[in-house]
Amino acid sequence: MKRDLFGRELTDGERAALSPGLARALDRAGARPCLIGAPSRLARIAALWRGQVPIMALGDRIFWPGVADDLSRAGGEHAMAVLQHELQHVLEYAEGRLTLWRYALDPRNWTYRYRLDARARWGRLGAEQRAAIVEELFRLERDPAATPERLAICRRLVPWAGDEG
Repeated sequence: MKRDLFGRELTDGERAALSPGLARALDRAGARPCLIGAPSRLARIAALWRGQVPIMALGDRIFWPGVADDLSRAGGEHAMAVLQHELQHVLEYAEGRLTLWRYALDPRNWTYRYRLDARARWGRLGAEQRAAIVEELFRLERDPAATPERLAICRRLVPWAGDEG
């Protein structure tokens, strides 16, 4: 794992714990995620109305205050789900589907709430909704009590979810 003053790459454990389709999609897009253990300037501004400094992806960089050395260690399941959420943003930046300006100018990108049903369409969702569904997919795939219907809808929606093999 490469580490310097500007952040660190994903650990081998983090990479192995990702949904395989997401890991492959990141590779295909040429994304080089870098975790930075500090807030971005934009996150500090967002904290004024959110009440806390959010984790924020900007391009390949994920600004995560106090990020652990390895999120995949035992007990890190919640953090890994959040990492998967942020890596969906990194993927969309790398593919050119998301930019800071596109995010800021489209109000659909600002809400996390979504509705999962047969009518849901990936292209109609905002950036945070897509990332939240990716986070939910990660949780559902690891939950033996997950409802198969909800898992199937997530897998149908997420473009790379069929690339799990």
